[in-house]
Amino acid sequence: MNYITRNIETQLHRFINSPDKHKNVLLVEGARQVGKSTVVEHVINQFPIKKIIINLEKDRLFRLKLDKCRQFSEFEDLLQITFDFNPAVKSILFIDESQESMVLGQFVRFMKESWPDTATILTGSTLSRLFRKEVRYPVGRVKRLVVSPFSFCEFLMAGKKNLLSEKLKTFSRVSDTIHHELLLMLDKYLTVGGLPAVVKDYFSGKDFRQSRSLVIADYEHDFIRLFGEDDLGIVKACFTSVANYAGSPSKNSSVVPSPTTPVHHKINSIFTRLEQWKLIFRSDQHGISPEKSHRYLPKRYLFDTGILRHYREAAIPSIGLLDPAGSEIRKPLGGIIENQAAIELARRNSDLHGWKKSPSGMEIDFLFQHMDLVIPVECKAAKQIKKTHLKGILSYLKMYGQKKGVVISLAPHGIFDMDGGIKIINIPLYSAENIWDILQ
Repeated sequence: MNYITRNIETQLHRFINSPDKHKNVLLVEGARQVGKSTVVEHVINQFPIKKIIINLEKDRLFRLKLDKCRQFSEFEDLLQITFDFNPAVKSILFIDESQESMVLGQFVRFMKESWPDTATILTGSTLSRLFRKEVRYPVGRVKRLVVSPFSFCEFLMAGKKNLLSEKLKTFSRVSDTIHHELLLMLDKYLTVGGLPAVVKDYFSGKDFRQSRSLVIADYEHDFIRLFGEDDLGIVKACFTSVANYAGSPSKNSSVVPSPTTPVHHKINSIFTRLEQWKLIFRSDQHGISPEKSHRYLPKRYLFDTGILRHYREAAIPSIGLLDPAGSEIRKPLGGIIENQAAIELARRNSDLHGWKKSPSGMEIDFLFQHMDLVIPVECKAAKQIKKTHLKGILSYLKMYGQKKGVVISLAPHGIFDMDGGIKIINIPLYSAENIWDILQ
């Protein structure tokens, strides 16, 4: 598979092209094997200036020398000796797997002031480890950029479905034929997921499930290295719990039945780590008042819906988006659709939020900020939207005097004009990555 253009390239170009002196250090984060290194190398190789590329996982000798540095000046000397680095010359310094160094994090805050002509990019799957306990986070000196698995549009381009990918950019209703084709491809996307290596094998006719299992095995190797073998079972149970309960409150008892207090602490600690590593997204649930918000458990989602399907459907048949099954059989699709919607919203927002009127009452799946508005989003597995599907979101809009809401579903694009000037926009799940442009 040839290189697939990534949506995030625009932000990388903007960072490198910025005429500003003393740029912030760019921290490119994301789960392992989502294509961080590939997209960064692809972009920086387009610039006709000096480039220094270091991989701290592969170049162990350099990492050993780096970790012996006690002062920033020593690190600077090491770069000059090893790579002919000159901070006075316009250049790009790209350090991959930067979290592997024990000391690099303490030097980040000096890079901005000391290297006025250098665009510095650090990547890693666990960048929270870069700034260890004794290292102060360099506020005002870094910029964060998160790389996610392939979006649906990128998935289509990987499969050479360029016409369909272009249709997604129209932000309007397509013909019934195109809508059906997009749903067919979306069904495949939600089964395969967006990990580049897995997508490549899928479109090459290889066993993509085996590829995905190998990726998961790599993750488990990382977990053993960082958590230890004794906790691997709990880590895997955390993933299974999130997969099975996507769209529902995340309870520790769904990870380990009747957990003791020490196990509660262990589960919470593991979830925190997995959230820092962008493998799991947490969505805090808010109530109609701040004090009531403390009553509600968060929801959690997996960073890749293909990974979710791996854990969720190990013992049950996969349910297709277009399967004519009954409502009970199709019910699990709601969690899959909500998980993918969470992924799309998390591409632009680091934090996810939901809303509940009461513990057993109406709830809104997601709330996100769009300019000066808070937009409520509801997810539906329906192929056609009826007025009854809009009751909850309409009630929320009226309660807070808002005029615009969004439904993400399997139905075609549509706008529902309601009483009081309220508009509810139905966005097909296949267009959810463009939600901000559609609202604009």
